Amino acid sequence: MTFSRFDKYVDRHAQSFVERLQTLCRMPSVAARGTGMRAIAETVEQMMQRVGIGTRSQRVGNGYPIIYGECGSGPQSYLLYGHYDVQPVGHLSEWSVGPFAATILDGKLYARGAANSKGDLVARLAAVEAYQKTFGKLPVSLRFFVEGEDGLGSPSLYRFANDHPEMFAAEGCIWDEGYKDTKERPVISLGFKGIQFVELRAHGARADLHSKWGAIVPNPAWRLVQALATIMSPKGVITIDGFSSQIAPISAEDAEALKMIEIDEAGLKHEFRIGGWVRSLKGAALVKEHIFGPTCTICGIQTGHTEAGMKTILPSLAVARLDFRLVPDLTPPLIVELLRAHLDERGFKDIEIIELASAPLAKSSAQSTVARAVIQSATEVYGSTPLVYPMDPASGPVGAVCGASSPPTPVASFGISHAGSNPHGPDENIRLDDFLQNIRMIGRVINKLAETKSKTSGAAQVSGSHAGISQSGKHS
Repeated sequence: MTFSRFDKYVDRHAQSFVERLQTLCRMPSVAARGTGMRAIAETVEQMMQRVGIGTRSQRVGNGYPIIYGECGSGPQSYLLYGHYDVQPVGHLSEWSVGPFAATILDGKLYARGAANSKGDLVARLAAVEAYQKTFGKLPVSLRFFVEGEDGLGSPSLYRFANDHPEMFAAEGCIWDEGYKDTKERPVISLGFKGIQFVELRAHGARADLHSKWGAIVPNPAWRLVQALATIMSPKGVITIDGFSSQIAPISAEDAEALKMIEIDEAGLKHEFRIGGWVRSLKGAALVKEHIFGPTCTICGIQTGHTEAGMKTILPSLAVARLDFRLVPDLTPPLIVELLRAHLDERGFKDIEIIELASAPLAKSSAQSTVARAVIQSATEVYGSTPLVYPMDPASGPVGAVCGASSPPTPVASFGISHAGSNPHGPDENIRLDDFLQNIRMIGRVINKLAETKSKTSGAAQVSGSHAGISQSGKHS
């Protein structure tokens, strides 16, 4: 099948597609803040209906709506995941333009959520429209799950999947994480690391005190720093008791896949403005650590007086938020268990652990139908062989969507970002050319899903229960 008509349709309607994305990006939808979430959910549903997708809105308790949509027909069904919530903006002073202005400068659209992941969602809806306008009805059944709690750990999606596993039974799943690297090579991932997000709290006096009491009143800030220092070595090695012994060896298939992956070390150092990598890693060791290395990241520390001006106080509370990115065979419950035992053994029983969110890892084969369709389509559209990661270093609610059925659903992930998109950070952006190119790729993926038959079952691996979201505020 020739896609010249499809591509011409995309070119003719490019301005309209970009304007739809701008509309969505101009709607603040920070899940943690909650403002405007219902309005953007309604807008997303209307956009889905506009391209011929039958929808219905689902709510779990007081959570934000999950927009479910169906289109196409055929013996094969595929899931498409997306989310309409975005990360907090951070410091406005670090943005060159308004984070919700959706400003276009030099061919780039700047907005919180442009790269993660409103752009991916609009691109997929645009591809559905273009396909149906040029070829007719979709040759496969597509089922969309678009949620608003990605930034909160997706608790509603996990509960919905637990209650309705039959809705998630499919041949494969397309995820919304991917980018072009510094050498303009598209990156495709066949799974995601798991995550355990926790908060550590050290308590002191009943309230902040004058710092004159510092000689005799315990300081929770120092207490927390001392506890954190036992978790990671100065060289960047996680030192939690029993942690490293739980990590599964890399399989022969994954070891072969790693040989095909190259990281543009010089380009990334320049992009990140850093002098070097952790433990001076390089080459194959750097690639292996990036994809199959577990992490423990201090995402934030809060204690005492941090506003302008001097204030000599002894803080009453010190808080640190950590995320652990998990590889086989690490699971969220195991991380909490090991961390608690580690702190207790070193006399830090007073350090409180609060589980904020978690998700198990997911991993699937490059021989699945969806993986082969995505890889082949990327090769056609981009004119080069993509980099295929056995597992993305990021995390998400893949266990909810792909782990709800048995065996787990194979996943392939790709997206519209580029190496300088800076999702989660200031000046988040996408290049409009990448956005339109991705629409062309999705059209081809839809077609190949109907043509390609799986060589194997391509079953995914999901580590831990697919219900792996911890309730917010759970203590240990």
